[in-house]
Amino acid sequence: MLAKLRDRFTETHSQYYPLVFSAVHTKVDNVDDAHDICQEVFIKLYEKFDSVENPRKWLYGALRLAVFEYYRRRDPGTDIDDVFNDVSLTFVNGFRDARIVIAEAMEDMVHFDGEEDKTLFDLIAVHNFSYSQTAKQLGLTKRMVEYRYRRIVESILDALKKKGVGHIEDLL
Repeated sequence: MLAKLRDRFTETHSQYYPLVFSAVHTKVDNVDDAHDICQEVFIKLYEKFDSVENPRKWLYGALRLAVFEYYRRRDPGTDIDDVFNDVSLTFVNGFRDARIVIAEAMEDMVHFDGEEDKTLFDLIAVHNFSYSQTAKQLGLTKRMVEYRYRRIVESILDALKKKGVGHIEDLL
């Protein structure tokens, strides 16, 4: 019985940690503080896990309270409603919309060596062109396209990791 509970908690932790971390990090803008807050939230979830019916909803409420407590200690004058109602930090069901996180990572020109790289990525990732089709469109070799695409994707994944997303699947 205890092993099943532990396994369910581990699965829930794996499933929701990236979302919780992303939401908290967006609100506190500090990686170390976000990890600390997430640890607090998941410890509380572990202590009450047996009685929690909807972990996603519970985690959103707990992270909201933890962020509130964070600002109460650090900056008592902060209006927590302003922190959570910031339109630029769009959330769905309490968590940052994955499409926004991905779009932000992709819009950062740091990942691209110019417009040609951006076009290359757009053709493959958005319009489902093959490497060969993309190479033909851009006047490159297939090998060049594969290499550049892989480099771009690695750069975007690194940016997502900095936002607390360990795997692209965490956003889907």
